[in-house]
Amino acid sequence: MKNKSVLKHIAIMSTAVISVWLFWPTVPQQLTTVTQSTVSSSKIKPTESAPITIEDNIESIAVLEKITSNDSATLVAKAYAGELNFPPYSQPLTNKDFDRLAPNHFNPQSIPVDDLGTTISAQLSKYRYTYPETVFATLSGENIDNAVLILVDITTGKSLLRRDFDQDNNNNWTAQFDGERNLPTQLQATVKARVNGKDISLALALKYVDSVATLNSFDPAYNQDADMVIKANLTTREQGLYRIRANLFDADNQPIAHLVSKEKLNKGSGTIELKAHQSVLQGKQAPFYLSTFSIELMSPAPGSPTKYGDSAINQFEIKDFAISSLSEMPYQPSKQEQQRLQLLQNMAQGR
Repeated sequence: MKNKSVLKHIAIMSTAVISVWLFWPTVPQQLTTVTQSTVSSSKIKPTESAPITIEDNIESIAVLEKITSNDSATLVAKAYAGELNFPPYSQPLTNKDFDRLAPNHFNPQSIPVDDLGTTISAQLSKYRYTYPETVFATLSGENIDNAVLILVDITTGKSLLRRDFDQDNNNNWTAQFDGERNLPTQLQATVKARVNGKDISLALALKYVDSVATLNSFDPAYNQDADMVIKANLTTREQGLYRIRANLFDADNQPIAHLVSKEKLNKGSGTIELKAHQSVLQGKQAPFYLSTFSIELMSPAPGSPTKYGDSAINQFEIKDFAISSLSEMPYQPSKQEQQRLQLLQNMAQGR
């Protein structure tokens, strides 16, 4: 009977989570959102976890029994209410928001090479490259005899490029290859190394894209009600719905806000306005800096891939902008956001 009660609680909680997921607003995420670097299952056999049963996890289940669906919905409702203090286009940013601060970060991949726990690690300089950027790889570990970097088309299994790793005086191994246009979308950089007489293989996932748009410049910032507005100037090579993301920093390079905006653009020259709301600028003063730019051409239909652009600038300085020129009116959630909050609050109250 106890197990049935537990399962009932879990089912209720699952329903609540699914409901939240369905109605949760679109909030800009770190391109990373995703795990950027994955190991191909064809190269490295995944570790299988032992089956988990209720009998094996009595203590965990006891904790779950204390958390009701109402408790979960209450926590989610409070978190969402807090989020609505800021507009979705101008969210607070801290040093803890790694995915937004480094959206194109590549997570190193490691593999054991013996029964003593000795490992070798490999990584790329980033996850997504834009033509004509050079793909740069590093390899580290003990007793590496030699290694090679192979670019593979995952769909066909065909090897496209091959480069040897070079070792420097500090026992660092590096390899690189120049980019090419029209590379397949599903790519894998395979590292094959000879370590202590053993052949070791590591698979590194990556993307190599041809840019569909270029961020060229920004116009000087100006005030519009409660927003500091910065207009981005782009050259687009395809028409569609574009999204641009950028991070705003203060003079000490401390993060202030993550800005995001969408706009339908035709092929040619276009502009998208980024806005920083006064709620994230309180107590701040110029100069400010925009960086960590991301340009995306959104997928027009399910199954169609998102395409990416590049930036001709690394940073934009915002000078002589007076925060006092902004209206202090707090952000007013949209009707849809209010309805979502009400739904969560009703769930928290068991309605």
